[in-house]
Amino acid sequence: MPSLDITAMSGSGTTIVTAAGEIDTAVSDALRDQLATELEARPKVLVADLSEVPFCDSSGLSALIDIRNRAGEAGVVFRIVTQQRGLLRPITLLHLDSVLEIHPTLEAATENVPSP
Repeated sequence: MPSLDITAMSGSGTTIVTAAGEIDTAVSDALRDQLATELEARPKVLVADLSEVPFCDSSGLSALIDIRNRAGEAGVVFRIVTQQRGLLRPITLLHLDSVLEIHPTLEAATENVPSP
């Protein structure tokens, strides 16, 4: 059974949720739930650090789109960190890169935090 390690940390208006492992139907709800929980605190920026996620299926992509929509409604900027081909390829093929804010590094994703 696939496992996904998820951790979260907050500071300076930014919350970072880090996931490591493959994202599929067995674990996508856990990622969605953790991101949704962190979103409730209304950080200025919510970052999903997926740099250690080599694979993400449609359920994982759906979770990311759902959180992006919820973040937009809450006035929270949602950013994703990845350089993994297994995640970037489906995002690009499905043109989700026009909807999701993707950054190559955590440093890039945490720059330019919006003012309150």
